[in-house]
Amino acid sequence: MQDARQWEGISPELNDTNILLVRHTDVHNPDQIFYGRLPRFRLSNDGEAQAEATAEYLANLHPTAIYSSPMLRARQTAKVIATRHPGLRVRVARALIEVGTTWQGTPWTVIGADANLYEPLKAPGDETMDAIADRMEAFIHRLRRRHAGETVVCVSHADPVMIARVRLQGIALSMRAIRAADYPERGSVTRLRFGDDGSLEVSYSSPAQSLIKPAQAAKREAPAEASGEAAK
Repeated sequence: MQDARQWEGISPELNDTNILLVRHTDVHNPDQIFYGRLPRFRLSNDGEAQAEATAEYLANLHPTAIYSSPMLRARQTAKVIATRHPGLRVRVARALIEVGTTWQGTPWTVIGADANLYEPLKAPGDETMDAIADRMEAFIHRLRRRHAGETVVCVSHADPVMIARVRLQGIALSMRAIRAADYPERGSVTRLRFGDDGSLEVSYSSPAQSLIKPAQAAKREAPAEASGEAAK
């Protein structure tokens, strides 16, 4: 796990492009449902503290742009990060949105902590891993062109972040692959560092880890993270 100061210290590759995929922080969810794209699911008090920790971690990385999923919880996380960068506004990007699934609204007790939303799909219109990978990968490639040589923060959701990482690393998409080590925790940062030569270096940090309670960490809210609220 790399520290932000270590990232800053890597300087010969000044033309590298860094895409920082941030998972939003903890959500107020008293009924313990799989919220997916449901509306009005805001950050909890714990989530606000976690967002502050992530923002502090990213403060010295000098991003030139901040993008967010349209979901309220992601926009709130991005807003906290943006307070450390007064010149930047949060840009909402639909490509970063939560997984689309008819499992949303289902209690966690029914779905289970390691919910499988994809194999098989619950309904024909549910989003597949490939569809999620396609939209995330296309957006990341657009950012690489638009922000070449810069550092960009993207606040999204656990499964989209992990699926993007697996696709970009050339690994076949499967439940086993997307539930591997470094599955995005709340407020975590998955760093994609693209070199001029087309190389990709991936690293992972969880700056809010000490603020995540055991009950929160027990839920892989990302597969389940298709849990969440739509834009307010």
